[in-house]
Amino acid sequence: MDISKRNAMQIVNEISGIIGQHVNMMDADGTIIASTDPERMDTYHEGAARVIGEHLDELIIQSDDEYEGTRKGINLPILLDGEIAGVVGITGERDEVVKYGQIIKKMTEILLIENFDKEQKKIDDRIRTRFIDEWLYGDAISQGQAFIQRGARLGIDITLPRRVLVAEIENLRDYSDSPEGQRIIDRVNKTVRRMVGEEKNGVFAKTASQMICLMPDCEDAKLRFFAQQIQAQVWRQFSIRVIVGADSRDGSLLHQSYLRAHKALRACRASRGSTIRFYDDINLELFMDEIPQTSKAEFIRRIFRGFTPEEIDSWVHLLEVYFEADGSLSDAAAQLFIHKNTLQYKLRKLCEQTGYDPRSLSDSSLFYLAVQFYNENRDELNFV
Repeated sequence: MDISKRNAMQIVNEISGIIGQHVNMMDADGTIIASTDPERMDTYHEGAARVIGEHLDELIIQSDDEYEGTRKGINLPILLDGEIAGVVGITGERDEVVKYGQIIKKMTEILLIENFDKEQKKIDDRIRTRFIDEWLYGDAISQGQAFIQRGARLGIDITLPRRVLVAEIENLRDYSDSPEGQRIIDRVNKTVRRMVGEEKNGVFAKTASQMICLMPDCEDAKLRFFAQQIQAQVWRQFSIRVIVGADSRDGSLLHQSYLRAHKALRACRASRGSTIRFYDDINLELFMDEIPQTSKAEFIRRIFRGFTPEEIDSWVHLLEVYFEADGSLSDAAAQLFIHKNTLQYKLRKLCEQTGYDPRSLSDSSLFYLAVQFYNENRDELNFV
């Protein structure tokens, strides 16, 4: 097991801070790869070479330069997997450093093993992530049995029928631009990862903004219940809302199921009142992804010509409530906490300002599209 300079430097600094002595770490060739004394970095340490070459339990150096590149102190072998991987040395008077010897040796070995395990976990995670990416976005079927075996080695059975949930923190940008917000995102990801892992054959993946849950095949009701559990757990722990898109249960390839769940998520994002959407329940949103953002922004500008961004936001909210009430003035006014006549006046005013009447069947469809485009991704739409 090789010792990296980065890990070695971290460990010698940590140990030196505890015992108040200079600490060095040498590799299997006797070269100092980490030291709290910068002048000794990358120099040869003959004492370490002796410890390694002669398999010594320790080597006490009585005076500076007793061996090439040494100073008085104690040097002990670092044993990893039963082999000497390097040497740790403590500089100082014999009586001062001997008492720390075995403790520092053991501490160094433990810290190196912990760091190695962390590095190995990162490597394993990258391997798993690459595999899942190929599975989700690539042509896994064409790889046949070889891909199935790769999955089996990672503990993933890709032959099982699956459902796909795609979850996202609502108003993600409120959290992604600060260190504290990023820590919250990481904790939410860990919570959802744990919940998916507790489901037999559940597989978790993530992108920069989304949490992808690959679940064993099940009825919509069970999938919805799991999505609700995710939402409840995240809200309970972090007071954060999570929106979820789910695929359709039709035996599609995983990549197609993911795309459908993603479309359902975008539909959920565009509808302020909905937090879980299934692909089979969306209609207009089926082609929303095909329309460029620039075209959506231009459409909104044409409908709300001359309006400020704040005015557009206010009108979108009013129209959304109006549409959710199926055009009922009484129901919409109640939800907006205004009188029915006040709402009637506002709708007439909107008609005068835009030239389109939200109360007419033909014009209401234009406003409905504008509301959908606006809510879908308001942060990316430019109204300047």
